[in-house]
Amino acid sequence: MNMRFFGLLVLAWLSSAPSFAAEAPADFSALSNEQQQQLARFAERWPELEPEQRERVLAGLERWNAMSPEQRTVARERFERWRELDPAQRQQLRQQFQRWQQLSPEQRERIRQRFERFRQLTPEQRLQLRQRFEQLRKRTR
Repeated sequence: MNMRFFGLLVLAWLSSAPSFAAEAPADFSALSNEQQQQLARFAERWPELEPEQRERVLAGLERWNAMSPEQRTVARERFERWRELDPAQRQQLRQQFQRWQQLSPEQRERIRQRFERFRQLTPEQRLQLRQRFEQLRKRTR
């Protein structure tokens, strides 16, 4: 595993990943040997991280270790796209993610279903729908 990449991936998750790992120890040496090896880049900074940040790092590590090779490839590609964004675009995505997290499970499911229906449309149908949407937006301004 590319440790540099993994460290960057975990840092990206710090700002958006929900915390579901067990409470992270304040002392880096209290981590398992495997965790210490995988998170070696964090060794010096570990005591400076807030407890929630340490938990998020461990949660990210758990997710990473649970991924299949294909899922890791997708994660790397997404992270590369994330790195290419400028700070304003990243902030906008963080805000959108926060709004998504605030939706009820039912609202999220409705959105997923609508998105799936949209994906099933032909390119021409998508274009027509986008044009209609733009017309509606112009009328409401």
